[in-house]
Amino acid sequence: MNDVKISKIAPLDKLKIILDSIAKATGMNLCVLDTVGNVVVYPCNDALFCKTARLDPELRKKCLTAAAHSAFESARSKNTLVYKCFFGLTDFSVPLYYKGEYIGAICGGSARCDMDKSRYDYQQPLLQLDDYPSLKKIYEGMSDVGEERFFSMIKVVENLVDYINHHGLMSTIKQVDAKKATGLNKLQPALQYIENNYKENIRIADLAAMCYINETYFSRLFSTIVGSTVSQFILEKRIIKAKELLRNKGMKIQAVAEEVGYDDPAYFVRKFKQVTGVTPSAYQSSTEYK
Repeated sequence: MNDVKISKIAPLDKLKIILDSIAKATGMNLCVLDTVGNVVVYPCNDALFCKTARLDPELRKKCLTAAAHSAFESARSKNTLVYKCFFGLTDFSVPLYYKGEYIGAICGGSARCDMDKSRYDYQQPLLQLDDYPSLKKIYEGMSDVGEERFFSMIKVVENLVDYINHHGLMSTIKQVDAKKATGLNKLQPALQYIENNYKENIRIADLAAMCYINETYFSRLFSTIVGSTVSQFILEKRIIKAKELLRNKGMKIQAVAEEVGYDDPAYFVRKFKQVTGVTPSAYQSSTEYK
């Protein structure tokens, strides 16, 4: 290993902007580890399953250990590594180099993917989902990602890594993106709080205080950087989670409403239709998710 820090080659706030875009476009979870296995860019588009699992201290430790192991192995082999985690989700690790020097790894996936065993490099010892009822419910509601789609997603990351290897990232980000990165970094405490507490009654005053700025500036900055108001952002976050839960055909609408922070099922139905154009029942019964 070496003393080159990833932040010198690919500034982390700028790298996060790129990874956020890739994660949203491909629907996968992405994070970045440094040369010793520390997380330096926290998960973009973090999977509900993984976030829930990491609430358990033991599972969180196993998750971080598994990611670090994959990063080391991909660095050792100098190739992308594809593996199944201890709950059977498909993950990958792409070693990150700059001019031949290993500086870390981009890890991701967290996908339910049924593909040929020959395409996996290894399998983590499996834990039984029956021992984790809440995780099993989420797992059963996850959509399967096709084999070819999964490898197409990996290719996007490999292309980014190849560019960093030869050029770094400084020349690829325009000045306007640097300004956005600064704003995104300033909003990070609020965005993380929303991510963890989206079902609660969140006050703008509290979010602004977390970022050490006044409410007026916070609201303006949030709209500029995120592209929506705080209330709209929280609503969309709730509906995204609701859609994940509704893919479980056996889950009642009222239960879904409560899971995403709505005490009144009728109000939840109205808000869901406002965002998606269909009712939760229609979405749940849609042939697209059978």
